[in-house]
Amino acid sequence: MKAFLGDISEIQVGYQSREGIRAYPDGSHFLLQARDFNTLHQVDWSSLTRFTPTGSTTKSEIQQGDVLFLAKGQENFACPVTRSVNHVLAANSFYILRPNKATILPEYQSWWLNQTPAQEYIKLNRSGSSLPFLSVSALSRLEVPIPPIEVQRKIGELELLRKKEADLLGLYLSKKSVLIQTVCLNAIIE
Repeated sequence: MKAFLGDISEIQVGYQSREGIRAYPDGSHFLLQARDFNTLHQVDWSSLTRFTPTGSTTKSEIQQGDVLFLAKGQENFACPVTRSVNHVLAANSFYILRPNKATILPEYQSWWLNQTPAQEYIKLNRSGSSLPFLSVSALSRLEVPIPPIEVQRKIGELELLRKKEADLLGLYLSKKSVLIQTVCLNAIIE
């Protein structure tokens, strides 16, 4: 079975400020921006900018079970929100997808949006040259294959394990590099 993304998810635009965002240590909210993601498209929750927004924030507050989609820029990717968050707004470069969980799981939806067929559709449907972006209407027309929920769950679990493995491998390589440098430095000192 296939469905259009707009038929299985609500799509909201991230927080749009009429003024620039100014960091404020005692601010009421946090702003999630593209720079808060690592190379595996995982959020570094400790680096979010704290600020006090102006205007309504209800539509751009993220919650556990949402999928964040970076719609602006050269690299477009999706990331599921797998933890409980409070007073966190997604920047306007993101779309907040709220999947109908009876039809599609957030982890599967995020995984699919990062796969080659979806990425090819995204690249073909972006506009703008210096800062390409994908419109809400183009994203809502993306066809998504919908396997049974159990298959979606297994794909989401495999993706989580793949990212954990990549994190561990990165840590291992970093520690190995330090060890090799230390051994080499000790060899020339003696």
